[in-house]
Amino acid sequence: MMSLAQTMSFNPIGPDELEMIGKAFQDELQRRALSRKSEEAEALAADLISAYQTGIRDDLGLSIVAGLS
Repeated sequence: MMSLAQTMSFNPIGPDELEMIGKAFQDELQRRALSRKSEEAEALAADLISAYQTGIRDDLGLSIVAGLS
């Protein structure tokens, strides 16, 4: 069972948000000519999800994070 603190901090990523993160991910993979199954791609995906969870919630911001990862 989740504690009250865990429940309050749990903020799932919805379908629209996941699509936005996915687009930034795909765009950056294409720009770098990376395979989706590469270690770099996994790190990029983790960075984008982390950025979203810490408050970067727009296309431009996620694109910037992707370019810096």
